[in-house]
Amino acid sequence: MKKWIKILLGLIGFLVLTALILRQIYLTDGYIAAPNLTGDLITTTIQSNNQARNFQWYAPKNIKTKSIVFVLHGSTGTGEGVREQTAYEFDQLADQEGFVAVYPTGYLNHWNDCRGSADYEANIKNIDDITFLKEIETYLSENLNLSFEHRFATGHSNGGHFCFKLALEAPNWIDGIAAISANLPIADNLDCQKSGQFVPLLLINGTDDKVNPYNGGLVSILGNDSRGTVMSTEETMNYWTKLNDCLKASNPIKLADTNSTDNSDVEQIKWRCENQTQAILYKINGGGHTIPHTKSKMPKILGATNQDIDAATEIWQFFKKQIQ
Repeated sequence: MKKWIKILLGLIGFLVLTALILRQIYLTDGYIAAPNLTGDLITTTIQSNNQARNFQWYAPKNIKTKSIVFVLHGSTGTGEGVREQTAYEFDQLADQEGFVAVYPTGYLNHWNDCRGSADYEANIKNIDDITFLKEIETYLSENLNLSFEHRFATGHSNGGHFCFKLALEAPNWIDGIAAISANLPIADNLDCQKSGQFVPLLLINGTDDKVNPYNGGLVSILGNDSRGTVMSTEETMNYWTKLNDCLKASNPIKLADTNSTDNSDVEQIKWRCENQTQAILYKINGGGHTIPHTKSKMPKILGATNQDIDAATEIWQFFKKQIQ
């Protein structure tokens, strides 16, 4: 065998071995398999602002709450992907509670959020994603012969930032948001219009998040710093809660550290607004840029995934209180 062929085969073998090692170090096989569900998962394409836009939606057999929950992916993600990242739990909750779960995909896999300096096309082209979600609601209302009474949105990273935009610019349409791994951008980088209206808010942030700094700072993804600087988690919560004169209900509550191997634990902080809990922070001590779940883990390169709580369950319980 020629020497160059041996060298090439050796290089290929080295690259394959390296890839396997990196997968073990940085990735995880922690996503769980899709469960058996009673309803229908449907993939749909609609025209929004003369563009073909896709979304998946899960309708349980018994729609009881007339509520819709939008689950929004992070940068470069898809609706299908965030459904997996949340361990299909919003589908299972939809079965139990009777709401419709929707998993849209952003324009070229990004959402046009409030960070004015971001270099992805959704921001550069100022894609009207709020209208896109409203058009999804219209489509579902017509196809399900149902008039929705409540609309909620939750999202991770870029999806969490878009939740902020919904609350800032469409507070009369959205009834509550739950952002994960996201802080409001600083004033110099905010290109959303503040309505000054309060929207019930749940925030889940990790103190060891290397992408979205818990204490504020530059958002950086693999060397891309275009998303700019964000406030701290405390400043983000203070902005929202002051809009409704909310007061902290108690000191931080340390939740049970049921999984001692996940390198993290959870503190819960509640604010009472108009005599009810309308703002909650889950401070994930040691948590990374990840979505907490007791059985499922996100890629290790994003940091520790807390396994003491199920984010989807906590989020739906919060949304449910806004209905009652």
